Amino acid sequence: MNTKRPKQMTFRVSAEEYEIIMKKIAKSGLKNQEYILRAVMKAPIVKSEDLKELVIELKHQGTELNRQGNNLNQIALRLNERGFVDYRNELSQTLSALRTAQEELKNIWQSLRQYLQSRR
Repeated sequence: MNTKRPKQMTFRVSAEEYEIIMKKIAKSGLKNQEYILRAVMKAPIVKSEDLKELVIELKHQGTELNRQGNNLNQIALRLNERGFVDYRNELSQTLSALRTAQEELKNIWQSLRQYLQSRR
């Protein structure tokens, strides 16, 4: 007997309802019990497939931000080594790319937040 969940529930569905439920469970990547509990308890049910593209994009943006940080470090290194560098061109390009990457990352997080809120 499961001591955490000692009560058992059963219910009947039509063949069509069963197929729909099973397809939704399969798409979610959750176990039957977990999916049904989340659905009944109104917890968000997020399909892992829907988030894969978002995770890939977030990783890409993180990599881009790391590159821009490396560029800034290289500019600082040149300034320290030589005592001068034509930083206006390099710095403005790097800062522009960094601002673009930050804005894209912000938009992705907002999209994720809206998606998760819509699933509640």
